[in-house]
Amino acid sequence: MRPYATRLVHAAIIALGGMAGYVLFGPFSLFAQSDNTPPKLSNITIESVTATSATITWETDEDSDSLINSGWDKNYGIFRDPNPDKKFHRIIMTNLDASTVYQLRVVSADAFGNQALSGNYSITTKGIVNVKDLDKIPKNEQAIVERAVQAIQQIKSVEGLKTVADTLGETARRVLEAPVIIGTPKIDEVGPDYAVISWATDQESSSVIRYARDADYHAGDDNPFTTETGNDPNERTKDHTVRVEGLSPGTLYRFRVESEGELGLRGISRESSFTTKAELPTISSFRIVKVEADSATLAWRTNIPAAGAVEYKNMGTREVKSAGTPIFATTQVVKIAGLRLGNRYQAMVKAENVVGDKVTSSPLFFTTVKDTSPPVISKVTNDSTLYPTADAKVQTIVTWATDEPAYCEFNFREGLNPNDEPTSLGVEKEPRTSHVQVIVEFLPSTVYQFWVSCKDPSGNQAKSDNFVLFTPDKEKSIIDIILENFQGAFGWVKNIGK
Repeated sequence: MRPYATRLVHAAIIALGGMAGYVLFGPFSLFAQSDNTPPKLSNITIESVTATSATITWETDEDSDSLINSGWDKNYGIFRDPNPDKKFHRIIMTNLDASTVYQLRVVSADAFGNQALSGNYSITTKGIVNVKDLDKIPKNEQAIVERAVQAIQQIKSVEGLKTVADTLGETARRVLEAPVIIGTPKIDEVGPDYAVISWATDQESSSVIRYARDADYHAGDDNPFTTETGNDPNERTKDHTVRVEGLSPGTLYRFRVESEGELGLRGISRESSFTTKAELPTISSFRIVKVEADSATLAWRTNIPAAGAVEYKNMGTREVKSAGTPIFATTQVVKIAGLRLGNRYQAMVKAENVVGDKVTSSPLFFTTVKDTSPPVISKVTNDSTLYPTADAKVQTIVTWATDEPAYCEFNFREGLNPNDEPTSLGVEKEPRTSHVQVIVEFLPSTVYQFWVSCKDPSGNQAKSDNFVLFTPDKEKSIIDIILENFQGAFGWVKNIGK
């Protein structure tokens, strides 16, 4: 059979649907076998993708033709090599659009028309323009963005660019909306040095709080806040919670919250405020300093400056009163007056911080008794100064303390003879615990003894030890110096004037 006749027979067989195979006996072709098995596809490879072309290769387990269905979507077009005579297939897709996603599948049919189809593949042709941060754009939008940038770069007229800008602005307003902060941020918890604030947004976004102490708040500025804190900027959520640390106790803070979406658009809340709790005082060393017939003195300490009062109750009459001071201090001493002799009392301290938070101590009990303890005299000091005047005056200052208010009297004598009559400077007119006496009667270069005696309001008396002081020497004149020199050389000089 001539070659063209063989080809005719072959074509006829294909036209019959590939239902039977054939073998050649000499010059004739006879139907001898059937083939209903399509080729097996393997090693499908996409390579050499450019802006306008792509090369696809694959293999089959028998001779077959080569065909690619391709398109922008799954409505495929065709690239074909119709000859069913190869097991290795290579199709170059040409005249493609740049920056475009193409869907494709490969197809091969053998000489009997048995057809094999691959699954779906996709390629993106390369762009012909450089787009900043293209890798940050979702892959299914990268090609669109590239084509859009390419088209915009070809616009040269002001009118055309303005139209594009207006269209982009309108699209951004409709599509690229900033996160919306829903309602008012909620202050979940406030402590002395922290606050927990939460809010919600209509889209996933970051969590930031800007804040400032009221004293540092710059009203009218674009950013009136001094500090910013928040969660990891890459952490985006619709339910936001931020803990603000390092705040000052008992302080008013102003703040607002901000949430930034994936595309950098930011939602901003209205300004709000909160006040941190003041640190609570801790009462320690609460004690009874002294109990008298009609009064009692109590003292305590606190870890922070606090105002304090003593609340006391007569355990017999159940009458409750209080005494204290509005002064903020860490050490407090309060004297309760007007008590009844021989009665039992309960006392508690109530300490208050600057914002009015109060704490109460455990109770103490005491019974008023007649005061039989004399005041204790301590911290006795003296300092003398010689004034270089014609009469060389000496001024001496003596100070001392008593453990309770007392009337004290300063006494002194010249020399060390205990039989000499002492001199008194009189009794103090008011009882006090800190005492000072200024003496101007002392002579230069002289030894003095002095002591103090004190009496409390109950009449109990105490006397200090005797103290000795030496007043400063008077400066010598030139005549005194000459006489001393002569006296050293001639003993008779000391008799001059006698």
